[in-house]
This record gives sequence, C-alpha cells and structure tokens, in this order.
Amino acid sequence: MEWIATHWRLIFLFTAIHFTLGRSFSVLFAVFNQMPVFLYFPLALAYDYVQIPVYGIILEHSSRSFFPVRWLKNKSDHFLGHLDEKPILKKVMALGNVGLILLSALPIRGFGILSGSIVSFFLRKGKFEGTLLLMIGSFIGIFIIMGIAKGIFKIIALF
Repeated sequence: MEWIATHWRLIFLFTAIHFTLGRSFSVLFAVFNQMPVFLYFPLALAYDYVQIPVYGIILEHSSRSFFPVRWLKNKSDHFLGHLDEKPILKKVMALGNVGLILLSALPIRGFGILSGSIVSFFLRKGKFEGTLLLMIGSFIGIFIIMGIAKGIFKIIALF
C-alpha cells in the first residue's frame, strides 16, 4: 500500500495509457517502469472488464443520435468491411470461441477488447459467455505483453 501512495502518478499514467492506447501499451509501460506485477496485472484485467459491458451496452442501444454509438457503429462497419482485406482476421473468426479469445488476446493492431466485443456481439454470444471469453483473452494477452517486454529487456542487456 505504501508503494501505491508514493507512486500514484505511475498508476494514473498506467490508467490513462490503458484507456487511450490500449492494454498492450499500458502493460509495456508498467513493465518498463518496474511497477509491481501484483498491481498492474489486476488493474489491466479490471480495466478490460469495465470496457466489455460499456461496449456491449453501446452496441445493444444502437441509436444514431448518440455520438459514442455512431463511433462504435462506424468502427464495427470498418472492422467488418476490412475483413476481406485481412486474412488473419478471417481465420481467427472462423475458429469460433478460440478465435474470439485470440482476437482479444493478441497484441496486434485491430485486435483487442473493442474488436472482440464487436465480434462477440455479431456472433450472438451471451453476456456471460462473451465476457468470459474476452476476459480469458485479456488474461492471456497480458502474459504475452509481459513476455515481449521481458524479451526486450534481455535483448537490451546483450548490448
């Protein structure tokens, strides 16, 4: 608890980065700034968990007069429109539940909780099932980013 009181700026920056740039950048920020894993890991999971119902509510109440709904509708139309251009997305979606987990886990541009929420909505996953699959993906995704960051540290240590 003492660490949190003295390093509140790092937690604030972690939160701001997570909600603006995404989980990948926030976890990289936490690892590079040597935040305790027992702090940033649950924070990243909690922030992803908060995003899922927000995106779900916006998708369910698709009214064109409300800006976030228009933005999310445009984002989902863009996502589905570019599905033909990106064969990896097609393959991931064809995998069903495993694909949804991969979609929310992989640290690739265009993947993540938002894309996973949109695909979950269009695949007509229930709230519980969709949230569970997305959170499993988030959990795996945090470990992937941690591994990438640790690998970067090892490569830098060679020089």
